[in-house]
Parts: sequence; structure tokens; C-alpha cells
Amino acid sequence: MMRSFFTLTLSVLLPACLSAQPPDTAQPPKSPQQGNKPMLGLTLEIVAKKNVYVFDGGGKTPQEYKKHLESLAERLKKGEAVDPPSPLQIDLVLRLTNTSEQPIVVHVGGDPNVYTFTLSGGSGVVVMNNPVAFTTEFRMPKAITLAPGKSHDIPVTTLADGHRGFSRLLFWTGPGEYTLTAEYVLTDAEGRPGITLKSSPTKITVRQK
Repeated sequence: MMRSFFTLTLSVLLPACLSAQPPDTAQPPKSPQQGNKPMLGLTLEIVAKKNVYVFDGGGKTPQEYKKHLESLAERLKKGEAVDPPSPLQIDLVLRLTNTSEQPIVVHVGGDPNVYTFTLSGGSGVVVMNNPVAFTTEFRMPKAITLAPGKSHDIPVTTLADGHRGFSRLLFWTGPGEYTLTAEYVLTDAEGRPGITLKSSPTKITVRQK
């Protein structure tokens, strides 16, 4: 009797165990924020306090200046000791805005939060690594609370991005109309990457000196 009971118990439990598979939790990766449409109630915007600048090629023509910058960029890629030109000075802010109807906690600053610029148009663009030494401490992000409709501004004074906003340099190479966009990777309190916001493009005019 006990043997038949044991067999009956197994016959009931075993199919149930086999059918209790974990649900398929695989989700397609989230695409980066496109344009200036809100993602999780946040938008990223470039606010240019100044959008007209003067080209200074150090006495070189735009063609000569571009060739010079490209040579420096290539040497930096090879690991050669090179002193790049001084970063271009700009005046803008990256503005995070809460477009929802609820307060949002955002973690900004620190080493994990990285913004990246894309510059195009004009007489051409050259991008290069910035061979500077950074201090080795890990800087954690800071939590801020954005009320509905409120914003947080991140000042940007040099045309650079990457680690601590200074590990990569961008240069316009002559007069013209340029387009600048930005992406910002937001992290959680522990510095783990979260969503990526992308701004709409903004125009920058560079004039002959």
C-alpha cells in the first residue's frame, strides 16, 4: 500500500515540477533616447548661452589646421607623446528636465555619468584623445530630486567629453555652420548605467577671425 502511494505521489508531483519553468524574461535592449522626446519623464537639451565663435587656426588655413589636427590625433592613437591644442572654449549647459507629473530622483555627476558630444558640418571636425592624468579616486554620483517641470543644468565650458568631461577633445577646423548633439548616460545610486538620453541638435556658427 505504501509503495503504491509513493508511486502515485511521484506521478503527480513530477509533471508539475517539470512544467514549472522560469518565465522568459529576455527583453529587447532599450534603444537610446531619440530626439528630445521624454524617456521616463526626462529630457536632455543643449542650451547654448553662446552659439557664435571665432575660428583661430594659429596662423594656419582651415585646410592646414585640419591636417595638423588629424596628424596629432593619429599620433595619439599610436601612443606617442603629443601635446594637443588647448581645448575649444564654449558656453553651454546640458539641461535635464522632468516632464512628468511626479518628482523624479536623478543621479548626476561623479565618474559613472558620462556625456558624449557629436559635432558635424562646417569645414570638418577632428576628434582626439586627451592625454591628461586623472586622480584615481572613484567619484560617486549625487542624487537630486526634480519636481515636475523643473530642470537641472550641467555647465560645459570646453568642447570635450568622456571621463569627467575631459578625456576626449573635439575641434572644428574652420569657419562654417556646425551641428552639435549630446548623449548622457544616467546611472543609479551605485553608479550602474541606466538610461541614455539624447538631445536634439543645436547649431553653432564659427566665423573667420
